[in-house]
Amino acid sequence: MAFRVEVSPRAFRDLDEIAGFIETHGSFQQAEEWFNGIMAAIRTLEMMPDRCRVADVSSELGQEVRMLLYGKRRLYRVYYSVQHRTRTTGTVRVFHVRHWARESLDARQLGTMIRDEIL
Repeated sequence: MAFRVEVSPRAFRDLDEIAGFIETHGSFQQAEEWFNGIMAAIRTLEMMPDRCRVADVSSELGQEVRMLLYGKRRLYRVYYSVQHRTRTTGTVRVFHVRHWARESLDARQLGTMIRDEIL
C-alpha cells in the first residue's frame, strides 16, 4: 500500500511562483520541465516518505518535518510531514517549497506554515 500525497495550496503557490521565475528568466519549456519534474519527485513520496532527512528545526517544533531535495544540485527543498496510519500507509502533507538560496526557515515560520495548512 502507498501513502497518499497531499500538496497544500501554499505549496502550489510556491511551485507556481518558482515556475514563473524560471519562465521569466528562461523559457516556458524550462518552467514546464521543472514543474513536471518536481511534481514527479513529490509523487515519489507515496513510497517510503521517511527516506528523506528530517529538517533541523523539527526538534524545536516538537514535530517531525522532512525535506525532499530536488534538482540537479538539490536546489529546492520540499518541506513535508508524514502521518502514519500503519508502518506502510498514511498521508504525506507537502506544505512548502523553497529555493536553497532563500533564507532558511526558523521553527516559528515553519510552525506557522504547518498550522495554516491544518486550518
